[in-house]
Amino acid sequence: MEETLLLTDLIDIAILQEMQNSFSKMTGIAAYITDADGNHVTGCSCQSDFCSKYTRSSTIGAQRCKNCDINSTYQAFHQGKTITYHCHAGLRNFATPIIINDQLIGCFFGGQLLDTPPDDARIRHLANEFGLDQEEYLHAYHCLPYFPREELKRASLFSHTITNALSSIAYHNFVILQENAKIKRITHLKSDFLANMSHEIRTPMNAIIGMAEMALREELPLTARDYVNQIKSSGKNLLMIINDILDFSKIESGKMDITMGEYEPMSMINDVANIIMSHIGRKNVRLILDISPDIPFELLGDSLRIKQIFVNLTNNAVKFTKDGYITLTCRPIAKTDDEVLLETTIQDTGIGIKKADLKKLFQSFQQLDSKRNRNLEGTGLGLAISQQLLHLMMGTIHVESEYGKGSTFSFQLVQRITRSRPCITIKNPPDAAAGLIEDPIAHAQLKKDIERLRIRYHALESENDLNHLDLQSVEFLFIDKVLFTDTVDAFVKNHPKLTAILVLDFYDTHFCHYHPNMLILKKPLYSLNLAMIFNHESVDMNYNNVMDEDYEFIAPDAQILIVDDNNVNLTVADGLLKPLQVQTDTAQSGKEAINKISIKHYDLIFMDHQMPDLDGIETTHIIRRFHEEYTTVPIIAFTANASTEMEMMFLNEGLNDCVGKPFELRMLISKLKRWLPKEKIQKISDEFEPLPEPQPQKSSVCIEGLDTEAALQLLGSEELLWAVLRDYYRIIRKKAEKIRQLEQKEDLKNYTIEVHALKSASRQIGATELSALAADMEKAGNAGNTQLIHQYTGSMLEQYLHYDHILAPYFMEHEAQSDNGTAISPEILCQSFSALRHAIEELDMDQMEAVIQEMAPYYYEEWQMDLYKQLKNAVEELDVDSCESILAAWENEEGKHGTRK
Repeated sequence: MEETLLLTDLIDIAILQEMQNSFSKMTGIAAYITDADGNHVTGCSCQSDFCSKYTRSSTIGAQRCKNCDINSTYQAFHQGKTITYHCHAGLRNFATPIIINDQLIGCFFGGQLLDTPPDDARIRHLANEFGLDQEEYLHAYHCLPYFPREELKRASLFSHTITNALSSIAYHNFVILQENAKIKRITHLKSDFLANMSHEIRTPMNAIIGMAEMALREELPLTARDYVNQIKSSGKNLLMIINDILDFSKIESGKMDITMGEYEPMSMINDVANIIMSHIGRKNVRLILDISPDIPFELLGDSLRIKQIFVNLTNNAVKFTKDGYITLTCRPIAKTDDEVLLETTIQDTGIGIKKADLKKLFQSFQQLDSKRNRNLEGTGLGLAISQQLLHLMMGTIHVESEYGKGSTFSFQLVQRITRSRPCITIKNPPDAAAGLIEDPIAHAQLKKDIERLRIRYHALESENDLNHLDLQSVEFLFIDKVLFTDTVDAFVKNHPKLTAILVLDFYDTHFCHYHPNMLILKKPLYSLNLAMIFNHESVDMNYNNVMDEDYEFIAPDAQILIVDDNNVNLTVADGLLKPLQVQTDTAQSGKEAINKISIKHYDLIFMDHQMPDLDGIETTHIIRRFHEEYTTVPIIAFTANASTEMEMMFLNEGLNDCVGKPFELRMLISKLKRWLPKEKIQKISDEFEPLPEPQPQKSSVCIEGLDTEAALQLLGSEELLWAVLRDYYRIIRKKAEKIRQLEQKEDLKNYTIEVHALKSASRQIGATELSALAADMEKAGNAGNTQLIHQYTGSMLEQYLHYDHILAPYFMEHEAQSDNGTAISPEILCQSFSALRHAIEELDMDQMEAVIQEMAPYYYEEWQMDLYKQLKNAVEELDVDSCESILAAWENEEGKHGTRK
């Protein structure tokens, strides 16, 4: 045998006791069973007082009895048969070994009998040795049964029959255990194989997809471009299949971990809604979201796995629904102070499931009705994975379906409550709202959502009903774009105190002309975006409204590195995290990040995805491979595409998480709470206190061509806005020239990276038109459309350079005011020179400019200011030789003045 098994591993104690009791009942002989080491595993049957009450109650007697059991057990085992013997007290006993595969696992004992006349002198002597009363011990001895040898022989043969039966039972159970262990071992081998193969396949597939994306940035004939697009699409589908297999193998082998963390369910549901809409695409399918506003604001659970269940079930609905509706419902059905039971339902009007197939629904690798669904892709693992994930989280899943009419999947899951206030509240609810919506089901849901926010609702059937609206009570009017006629347009224009919400389809990019009192809202409508409208908040679905409650903790001891090639993004991220008192360093390239982590330990790294030279993934690979101390340090990606596919890709590449751009305050804070070491986090307040009624934030900053109110919605404070504007202004000319050169050289890869950065930075400062144009150029770069790039880059750069003239007066004045700053210390000067020299060695122009910018706010002596200006000009002209000469001259002058250390 591969391992030593105990008797009780193979035969239940109750069975052993029952068989032993039957033997004693039939023979009248005391019996008991021990393991291979002489330890009793059953209670003795028909045991005499002489043994139980007297001999074994003595320490010496008990030890001698155990020695007898052990010795006789091994004698019986070595002889391979039942043996009879006299014990240390002179009683006749027999021992029958229990053996499987030549291994002793126990012994059956019977006896405690007299087979010769009593020897009173011997018994008195034993009583003295054991410290027992001689007369009582002698009396008990005379009460023992006397068995002739023939009867004893028959009883021993009977015990042999019993032990044969026990050995047979033990052997068969042993075989079953071996087979189970073999099956388990094979299962683990299969899971390990799947995991290893999935990894081995994923690595070249990532390369194939990456090469396809790079190829699409080049000039290709239309036929070749179509082929490459199909390669990319098929590669992504294969990666999704591989991820399903990997998840399944992890679950099957017990390696799937549930990682608990705080999350906001409404933010997750909003992400899921966007994923569903992207998967629905142009299909004639409507998404209805029925989300209860009473879901607690923040929960504790594995949001990534819960989101995976949402996506798996909704993907299934999208896949099998050609037209009609998909309704996602989420509501609390039971709640205590600490926990909530959430029920989520996904209902579709798809093809449905046959009753005979329902029992196979959650089996692995099953695709039902394969003839009918042969054109639909997938592994058949999604539902099985969802069921197993719910099982790991102590949840349940249920399905109902009618073939040809659709299916309903529902799951229930208990989550811990970390912030119990409702996820949706209206600060000052309006009296009433009205709606002119074409789709009756969507209209009914809109009515339900508004009324459960405790707002009266008037359903309008046609534009004629507008004339009957009570405008004294109705403050909001929802209008489906398809019903936005000239009559409705005129009504909105003539009632400027009424807030009109024009409702567009998800992919509708053709906005109608709208009025100052009109908002644009894309489907699907649901409780979250409705509440944002009623609260007069920006409907960007990004939770970007900065509120005191967001900063509910500080982390003054946390060391964080922020890596991004765009200085504006660095300033924004650093500024948003500033109230948390975290210690931040920044790096503008992968090389600089690697250098910084080599000399300092960080608790967390934010890593931009798209960077020139080393991108975020390549930088992460180097950090993980060559710096063992960073094996477990969380690295979180900054990405403009925070989709589930990208999230899974980052996880597979060794990053821990991702954050979308433009930066979302609550999401940044949520990631810090999840990934920072717990000992670094200091709670400010354990209880949520309602904030004063928020006033609409009006900007005192008024700059030509900038929507500063939109910028404040993203950045939260004028102080941060000015810091971002300064960084934006500082590099306009350099970046414009770089983009122009890349366009002329048709270097589409780096052109796309630069306009991507311009898009993000311009949106941060409120340059919305420029941001939109840069976004179009980014799409053109990704599509390899050089004609479009050459056509519009000039006008984009003209807009960009115009901001140089607009912003110059503000920051020329700011630079003049820096003369009143703090005098630069020798230590800071030394650090600046060292950083600048490192940047010169690496030919890292961005870092050189960053060092000069960091030196700008300080006060300098006249001779120092002259050298600083020379150094700044040399950096701007990219003259590294002059930089070296100026640094040497400055150091020489510092020595003369006695201030350089």
